[in-house]
Amino acid sequence: MLRWNLSLKIVAAYSGLIALMAGILTTTLYWQFRTANQQAMRARLLDLLSLTAPEIDSDYHSLVVTPKDTNKPFYKINIEELKTVQAASKDVNRIYTLRPQSNGKFAFVLDVYPTSKSSTFVGEIAENLTPILSAEGNTLSKPKVENDFVQNTEGKSLLYGYAPIEDQFGRLEGILAIELDATSILQSEQIAAAIALGLFLIILALTVIMVRWLARSLIVNRTLRLNDAAKKLAAGEWDQSLLNESNDELGELANSFNYMAGQLQTSFQKLEEYSQTLEQKVKERTVELEQAKLIADSANQAKSTFIANMSHELRSPLNAILGFAQIMTRSQTLGRENQENIGIVYRSGEHLLSLINNILDLSKIEAGKTTLNPQNFDLQRLLDDIDDMFKMRAEEKNLYLLMEYEPDLLRYVRTDQIKLRQVLINLINNALKFTQSGGVSIRASNLRTNSQDQVLDANSSTLHFEIEDSGAGIAQEELEHLFEAFSQTKTGKQAQEGTGLGLSISNQFVRLMGGEIKVKSVVGQGTTFLFDIQVTEVAASDITTLDPSRRVIALAANQPKYRILIVDDKAINRQLLIKLLSPLGFELQEANNGQEAVDIWEKWEPHLIWMDMRMPVMDGYTASKIIKSHLKGQATAIIALTASVLEEEKAVVISAGCDDFVRKPFRESEIFNVMNRHIGVEYVYEELIPENTATTTKEVLTPEVMAEIPTEILAQLEEAVMFSDEDLITTLIKQIATHNDSLALALKTSLHNFEYEKVLSLISATIGDKE
Repeated sequence: MLRWNLSLKIVAAYSGLIALMAGILTTTLYWQFRTANQQAMRARLLDLLSLTAPEIDSDYHSLVVTPKDTNKPFYKINIEELKTVQAASKDVNRIYTLRPQSNGKFAFVLDVYPTSKSSTFVGEIAENLTPILSAEGNTLSKPKVENDFVQNTEGKSLLYGYAPIEDQFGRLEGILAIELDATSILQSEQIAAAIALGLFLIILALTVIMVRWLARSLIVNRTLRLNDAAKKLAAGEWDQSLLNESNDELGELANSFNYMAGQLQTSFQKLEEYSQTLEQKVKERTVELEQAKLIADSANQAKSTFIANMSHELRSPLNAILGFAQIMTRSQTLGRENQENIGIVYRSGEHLLSLINNILDLSKIEAGKTTLNPQNFDLQRLLDDIDDMFKMRAEEKNLYLLMEYEPDLLRYVRTDQIKLRQVLINLINNALKFTQSGGVSIRASNLRTNSQDQVLDANSSTLHFEIEDSGAGIAQEELEHLFEAFSQTKTGKQAQEGTGLGLSISNQFVRLMGGEIKVKSVVGQGTTFLFDIQVTEVAASDITTLDPSRRVIALAANQPKYRILIVDDKAINRQLLIKLLSPLGFELQEANNGQEAVDIWEKWEPHLIWMDMRMPVMDGYTASKIIKSHLKGQATAIIALTASVLEEEKAVVISAGCDDFVRKPFRESEIFNVMNRHIGVEYVYEELIPENTATTTKEVLTPEVMAEIPTEILAQLEEAVMFSDEDLITTLIKQIATHNDSLALALKTSLHNFEYEKVLSLISATIGDKE
């Protein structure tokens, strides 16, 4: 490969410029010569046509009609005129006359051709007409010459010209045609082109030689000497200097180099002296630094471990929040206000998820060990929940999602439910992320083994899980680093998502539960993750369920009109509390910062203030102190809202004058309980639906069971659900209860949970089967 040094670049640049100018000059000269030659040839042909056409006797010409007329005197007189022109002009290839026909064609009359060729006969129709003859043959009024040369069947380049043969009355009797041989013209043009090319090459060669000599003598050689001195200076030869040969820019560069070399030599000497005194200090500090480093590493490891695990624990349930938010936003039966609420939930969840990802990106720690917190739970319920969680995401990517478990799979087990859930979510999430076609299969089964060392104790059982996808696959060389913290495959890096902690944490959790993750993958076909965990089978009665909390639906009667002030610099946070409290009948006002809150409090005197603590202009701490410093401020309850997870924050908030402390994110029950505790608000609660109906809903809501109900009732229920007619729905549910009480309860539960699409699809399928 050619190395483009400075000399070559200068030669190429200047030579190219001069070559361009020389090329333009020689091309122009050649083109002018060519144009002049061709114009002279056209002018000569026009002269021939103008002189020859009047010499042809039009009356004699009109008498030549058949080949027999070629022996007549009137034919021979005109043919002799043409032969005279042919003999006088050696470059005339052919001269002849044509007579226009009524059908638009042209017939030969007189024809003088070279002796090597036989002439055409009188009346023969001319073929391969040129542009002038085709366009103006019947109306030609003056001599004309074609613009371009035409090659005949013999390969000769010819120039065609035509002139009219008119009778004494000016009528067109015939057309004189002359073909000039352009071979000599073209040969002279080729010679001129060769001369121009030769001149160009001579100029180019002289230019290259001259520019190369100038470049090396004036620039390149001096630059090479400077480069050589710089390399020696970099190698530690400090006594380098350059001879200044001129006062131009390179001379100034040589002076600057000499000055720099002197400065470097002085600085290096000082540095050597300083290094000798510094060495001892470094030894003294090394021990101190090593001790400090051990302490800092230990503290940093503890902090980093906490951040990574905590952030990742938060990220998994967020997947469920975002997934179900998407489901609800897709519902066509959900009102505009509820759509807006779900949109806020979804956007807030996305924002929180991005914050957690940022924490993981910033911390970049290596995940360590965590503790196992076993609990009793319904394994099949857990698998169904995870299936529901990812079903929407799979449908959005047009992928299938299959959750398969054996009929005899242990149902009620004891292990760490949260960690098992997170492992499955991480693996399924990765599978869906890197699969573009096909889908993902999740299989769960009991692992039957006689090896006692594979279980934790005699009462333990082993569960086996497989997550198989049809995605891009993982290369063999990447598998050994797959479970390392912050390690990502090539596909993962291209996706620019995640931090590489998911598989590392999942592997750690599986080990805590007595197993190990394995992986099988084929690039281009997909990947399968397999793992086993140790569980203890428990009875159904050992499963503890939380009592369902009652939902507030209204304020109790005979209460004052409560005034509530909501203070937050984030509009979405204020909107969340407004949408929560406004339907219940509270009087609400909002403020963007602490100063606005103080102003509104002085005029409006609210019963309770929800106060965000970190705001611009004036924060919540200052605003709370100002309000509580007044006597009437003691009658206003101030509840702090903060996202801090530090316990010390609560003491700071209380010391600022706040009456209570609620952390974000909060549950609505916390909001209502705090208001009840501080200003005595009482509520009306909704009726609870028995929890056992949820477990039977899936078994009852089938087309087979629905087929027991009359078609008329199903059609009315379908219409009532589509138009959200709650009164009619209640009436029809009661009618269905007379046929099947379990089905009525299951339908009531589904409709109460806003599963309108599910019920409509079931009704449609049932009516379709009946028809």
